[in-house]
Amino acid sequence: MEATEHAALITASARAVLRPIGCTQKGRSRTWLDDHGWWVAVIEFQPSAWARGSYLNVGACWLWSMKGFLSFDDGNRVENFREFTGADAFAHAASELAERAKEETLKLRSRFTSIEATATYLGSKEARDIDIWAHFHAGVSAGLAGWPGRARDRLEAALRAPERDAEWVHALKRHCGSLLGAVDDTEAFRHQVRDNVANERRALKLKPWSTCARVEF
Repeated sequence: MEATEHAALITASARAVLRPIGCTQKGRSRTWLDDHGWWVAVIEFQPSAWARGSYLNVGACWLWSMKGFLSFDDGNRVENFREFTGADAFAHAASELAERAKEETLKLRSRFTSIEATATYLGSKEARDIDIWAHFHAGVSAGLAGWPGRARDRLEAALRAPERDAEWVHALKRHCGSLLGAVDDTEAFRHQVRDNVANERRALKLKPWSTCARVEF
């Protein structure tokens, strides 16, 4: 059998199950996206280095982060490794993975129906002092929702996170400082974040925001 047969079965199942709900394949990869403009659901049929088959990871990626890559900001692995042992058996496994991917994607859609719902959810999650990303995401979403006090508290918490000699930490703290300068003017804050999202979409080679956004802020 071809080494790529299992990948073809995954793609066929994903096309049958995820395309009808509006998800798109990222190039010819095993990653699918459910695009909401300022966030995307990332669906990854993750391969293994030691066997043919697939894990399944599903999560929300916030596009205001300016990272230049997709990430699982809320969510991650939802199915353990399903090994390819034969075409018939794996066709069934691939179908099950695709159905689980659909289920998890629809859960994310129902959770993040608006920026206010997103800000409420992210603000309610416990975060330690070192959880710089959790504070950052909660702060940005609160600012977008028009809650400057909450936004300031969380962005300042991100700035207080322990220093590490890593460029991404320095860049994220600079980003927090820039957003804090606009936190008392909701429209200015939103304008800055919209620009960040547009830049991130270009970096990720996603379509222009105007062609896909289902919820604006």
